[in-house]
Amino acid sequence: MGLRQMPAPDPMRLGAPDTACLAARERPAAILRLCGCIAAALATWSLRSGDTLLLWMERVRQRRALGSLSDHMLKDLGLSRSDTGFESGKRFWEG
Repeated sequence: MGLRQMPAPDPMRLGAPDTACLAARERPAAILRLCGCIAAALATWSLRSGDTLLLWMERVRQRRALGSLSDHMLKDLGLSRSDTGFESGKRFWEG
């Protein structure tokens, strides 16, 4: 007796998932995860840049207020006019 060649089993009949179909179902999930990561990064960047902007605005306000103090008030704080001139002369991004 000779060997009979058996046909390959049909994956759809055996209930095995079609790899192309499986990849097509995973693709939207991967895109959603990527979009979620991008959205989180943008939100984090937005919050950090907003915080930095508020910090810079507060520095400008404080330095203007320091420059407008009278000599009597500066003496109470233990500062001289040259100290305030140095501090109020800084740029807003300088700490």
